Amino acid sequence: MKNFYKVIIIGAGPGGLTAGRLLKDALILDKKREIGRPIQCGEGLSYKALELQDIKPDSSWISCEINTVQRITPNNKIIGRYHENFGYVIDRWAFENFLAKLVKNEIKLNTKVVDLKRSGELWEITTENGELFKTKYLIGSDGINSIVRQKVFNQEVDIVSALDYLVRLEKPVDTKIIKIYLDNKRFPNGYAWIFPKSKTTANIGLGGEGNLAEKYNWFLEELVKKDYGNYQILDNKSGAIPIRKADAKCFKDNALLVGDAAGFADPLFKGGMNQSMLSAKIASECINKDRADFYESKIKSMPFADPELIEINKIFYSFDNQMLNEIGEVLEGRGTSYLRTLPGLMKTILKPNLRKNIFKLLKFFSVWRKSRGYLW
Repeated sequence: MKNFYKVIIIGAGPGGLTAGRLLKDALILDKKREIGRPIQCGEGLSYKALELQDIKPDSSWISCEINTVQRITPNNKIIGRYHENFGYVIDRWAFENFLAKLVKNEIKLNTKVVDLKRSGELWEITTENGELFKTKYLIGSDGINSIVRQKVFNQEVDIVSALDYLVRLEKPVDTKIIKIYLDNKRFPNGYAWIFPKSKTTANIGLGGEGNLAEKYNWFLEELVKKDYGNYQILDNKSGAIPIRKADAKCFKDNALLVGDAAGFADPLFKGGMNQSMLSAKIASECINKDRADFYESKIKSMPFADPELIEINKIFYSFDNQMLNEIGEVLEGRGTSYLRTLPGLMKTILKPNLRKNIFKLLKFFSVWRKSRGYLW
């Protein structure tokens, strides 16, 4: 059996499969038994994320085509408007299997990596099955508990817990609309969501701090049931979301971290599939040019890795609900670009809480507007 590869990729999620599609002489190792399982994801993916990968939407893995994201404030004001070619709620299992079919390199499942060691100019990878592989380049795409991040980089990520379930609903769901419920009192450092999967089902979840089970039950009973009637929980898609620390590294000794292993999930709204695939694409391009040492600087130039995202995450979740309500009153039925107009600015200044926090508010929307196309 061959035991040397130019690249070894640990992890066969969207990031690892993207790297496997773009690299030559690579091997993908993953401890799971099946591509795409378990699903721990709200399954939202933007049109731009696919465009960045030169992937055309395919009905085999698209559950719903989304044209509107509604951000709902505590006083029930709805921020957001129609966007053509906005995004999708996908079937994550089918999508990952679609990506796997594009991979020309070998994928070894049921293969848990238990040790990594630098030996001269190479990496030695030992598996639980007693196999030893050697490689020049090592890609860690092994998620939130990445062995590559822990053993090679010796760094941690911040964790945001999330509950997410596939739910059958009594009343029909608008399959074109994603709903995000903002409430910094009830959902600190997070939010609740409804992502449609069909006319009768949706991924319904919430993330943040505190007793999530209690908050989730409240959300189902007080908000979901009010709009959609009785519900039945069908499947558990809960997980945790890794957020990088501001000084985190993603390249060392020809080892490269991508996606959740690097903590590239959006600090604000917690999405991560786009960042996983895009960071893997950048890593692959650097390796194909034998300039893996460029990876860190290229990643730092990307909007999804902007350190200011971590800063504005703190700004946003420091806003009390009155601030969120006033933002909703200004932006109701509109996009955030309205704040750059004279009427929008005047309405903002007339709101006492917004006026008091005007510089924080403008900072938040400036950074978010620059980065948002790369965050889901």
